[in-house]
Amino acid sequence: MLDAVRPLWEAGSGPVHDLVRADLAAGGELVRTLGAYVDASGDVRRAAERLVLHPNTLRYRLRRARERHGVDLDDPDTRLLVTLAVRLTGDV
Repeated sequence: MLDAVRPLWEAGSGPVHDLVRADLAAGGELVRTLGAYVDASGDVRRAAERLVLHPNTLRYRLRRARERHGVDLDDPDTRLLVTLAVRLTGDV
């Protein structure tokens, strides 16, 4: 399925695309954080445990994604796009 979606992702643009490109160029910390968060179905504590972080650090990173890039994880379409982006980058 990811192979079918990859061309659409690569041709796209928008806040999630901008976040992923900028973050991967800087080491991918935020992409890994978003991946752990969506994999944990939005459970901050479980995602933080997976990343060996304090839950407040994870919350801070999620807030950074929203404030710097306009990525609102409360929006189901955005969560889906983030999930696909994380899978396509292979950083989770």
